[in-house]
Amino acid sequence: MVLVCTAAALLMTAPDSRAQTLDGDPALDGIVALVTERLDTADAVAAAKWATAAQNGGRPSIDDPDREAQVYDAMARLGADRGLPESWIRQVFYGQIEANKIVQRGLVTRWRFDPTAAPSVPPELASVRPVIDRVNAEIVDQLVLRRAELTGPNCAVLLAPPVFGALASGRDALHQTALVRAAAALCGP
Repeated sequence: MVLVCTAAALLMTAPDSRAQTLDGDPALDGIVALVTERLDTADAVAAAKWATAAQNGGRPSIDDPDREAQVYDAMARLGADRGLPESWIRQVFYGQIEANKIVQRGLVTRWRFDPTAAPSVPPELASVRPVIDRVNAEIVDQLVLRRAELTGPNCAVLLAPPVFGALASGRDALHQTALVRAAAALCGP
């Protein structure tokens, strides 16, 4: 329920909050940029999974419980080393992973209807994972740096300007939806 309310707050924040970002209030710009960078890996991950499934004659599997558990555990350890609550870290990364899967599922569905739209030379997952791992660690760094804002009662209001800025950067509806999902998970207990 908190996630739904946060997402709604992100979408309903007054337009004059967007001006705050334009005026140079960069408080949460960094973490939103990292969330966006992490989300940008979803296209490559989907393409790699699509290609692997095609080679094996199956359907792409978006869920990867083993890899997801590795991310949750590694980020929980990293967060604990920096004094962050494990429940918050797991919430944040659950949001990042689910947002990434929103994009992956959307792309795979699109490619099922139009296989010619699928990338012809997809990247290897092994080349994408180091990017995800780096961004994950940087997100934890930002959680430490911006803990007061992200755990405060105005978190959604403070996140809205940089999120709206990212939404206005020409992303399609699929990526916009995923970005809202990822950003909504940032607000802590």
